[in-house]
Amino acid sequence: MATVEQYVEAVRGALVGDGCEVSQELLAGDAVTVGYRGNAKAATRMHTFTVVAVREKVDEAAVLEFTSSVVDLAKVRKGTWRGAQSGVLAMPVLVSESVDAGAVALMAKAFRLNMGGFAAMAHPAIVDVAQGAVHTFRGTRWWGYAYNGLIRKKLALYLPDPGKVGVAR
Repeated sequence: MATVEQYVEAVRGALVGDGCEVSQELLAGDAVTVGYRGNAKAATRMHTFTVVAVREKVDEAAVLEFTSSVVDLAKVRKGTWRGAQSGVLAMPVLVSESVDAGAVALMAKAFRLNMGGFAAMAHPAIVDVAQGAVHTFRGTRWWGYAYNGLIRKKLALYLPDPGKVGVAR
């Protein structure tokens, strides 16, 4: 089974491998790994930010707070001219060895930003390394439908199975 550090390093490697600009930063008091990549689709540009943090324990409040911080980061960096031809996708990822059932339940539905989400989307994920599970919405998003394929591709690429990270081949 992977440690949280091994898992974060695996995600970092996947981000670099996909051509993302990757940095280590502080965000709302958390040391985070930030991966950024602009993706073109159907004459639009989606600015994708994948931000990974380690938490001792993940509960529903932690997911909501971290997601809000990541969305704010994405809007500040690339969201000034959001609209018909440009948007931001925030993918906050919390990695932990202790995940609350309420946080897992929150991942069962598509995350909505409501009025603050004009041309912005959030798709949070929780990685429970102790259980070897990645929790995130895997259904079809109706709001932002055109980006379902992009989101699925990035999730599959960036968030490996925790049970396979750190295992010698």
